[in-house]
Amino acid sequence: MSRSITRVQAWAVRSYRRTRRGGRSRIGQVVTVLRRADLPERLHPHRLYVLGGTAPKWALLDCPCGRAHVIELNLANPARTRWTVTTNEAGEPSVYPSIDYLGKPRCHYWLRDGRVHWVPDRAPLNTKRNPPFRRTK
Repeated sequence: MSRSITRVQAWAVRSYRRTRRGGRSRIGQVVTVLRRADLPERLHPHRLYVLGGTAPKWALLDCPCGRAHVIELNLANPARTRWTVTTNEAGEPSVYPSIDYLGKPRCHYWLRDGRVHWVPDRAPLNTKRNPPFRRTK
């Protein structure tokens, strides 16, 4: 029973976020901070924070789903999945590849020119139809 309530709650929050501002959530500003200690205690929901000066190492953002989990993206380590952050003329961020938070609830989206483009829900992970991705060396 509580599991279905949690799913309904997550769906309601996600639906609300998707219907605001023309159907898309926005992350319209990139803020550069030198150290993790310089981050605000609570991240602003419409900002992408980049850690590091001329050679950024991490990007952090408050997940646009509204469930208060923080997304941390590796920008520097080539041995792991590495993301790239670019900005357009207006300073709105784009992130490549997509952001896929595998926690509960799962949040998978693209960030392009400051707009969040949600990937449609799919079958849960760890099923025979959709096995988890395993990187091979």
